[in-house]
Amino acid sequence: AVVSTQSAHYGRGFDKCFNMIVTKNGKGSIHFEHSWGDGVSVLRYFNEIYKDSIAKHHVGPTEGGSAVKLDPELSPNLIQALENARGDFEKVKNSFVLDVMKFEGFGKNDLRKLKVSPDSICQLSFQMANWRFKREFVGSYESCSTAAFKYGRTETIRPCTKETKACSIAFDKENPAQLDEMSELLSACSKKHNKLTKEAAMGAGFDRHLFALKFLNNKLNGAPLPIFEDPNHAKLNYIILSTSTLVSPALEVGGFAAVVPDGLGIGYAMFDDWFGTQASYYPPGNDGSEFIKELTGVCEDLKTVLNGKSFKESRQV
Repeated sequence: AVVSTQSAHYGRGFDKCFNMIVTKNGKGSIHFEHSWGDGVSVLRYFNEIYKDSIAKHHVGPTEGGSAVKLDPELSPNLIQALENARGDFEKVKNSFVLDVMKFEGFGKNDLRKLKVSPDSICQLSFQMANWRFKREFVGSYESCSTAAFKYGRTETIRPCTKETKACSIAFDKENPAQLDEMSELLSACSKKHNKLTKEAAMGAGFDRHLFALKFLNNKLNGAPLPIFEDPNHAKLNYIILSTSTLVSPALEVGGFAAVVPDGLGIGYAMFDDWFGTQASYYPPGNDGSEFIKELTGVCEDLKTVLNGKSFKESRQV
């Protein structure tokens, strides 16, 4: 499938391991197909390219290059197949929307001083924003690398917990919970998230275990086990909030598509003094612009409470 996210030119092979894309203004990006590897591996490659490009300027703006544009001869059947693929891609691309948020003055440095996990606050903010937007708690996914193991890929962190639910409800403007209670709930969310993250990173999560059981059972027995027919199992694995983070000085932003028609694909990064998020979605299944709007308000409220003030009191005055 030779397609591009820009209609003007179709030079991307989305079925290949990865594509390196360099634009006229010198910006570089990588698109990668996910089955062979994960973001951590690609980020390592990206970091090496970034480091080398700064240390060794092999080609300057006035120098010529030795690259040769490929101009293959294509048969009429292949040309038609590519045109069909292009049309299919345009339909998908035109149904895809991306909204972004850059929240400044709210980053790792401040959160570490306050002894809360930066990633736990990111994940809590997504739960809280979705609660304010949709008034529901949904299947949620955060990718966790298991690269500590030789053949490790990923495990799932389940960021929607009893702790994040209680905290999200307590932060409602009409809820009577005040500063002390909200602060305690934030601390509980951080502790629970740290525990889940450590378990996932060391292979002690449950998602990959259940997947292996399901796969082996289907292969060996054919008949499904009752646990995998349970509607709660189906609900657990219908991921509305699919999230993943990569942070590097070499990376401005990274993201991916929503995994279900009414879901959000949330790529995010917490830097020293700012928090960036992008939300992808397929209208009318969801509305990332409203989610981002709520997320911005959530970040304001979290920042206020973490700094020892109550946003509820300030709004009542």
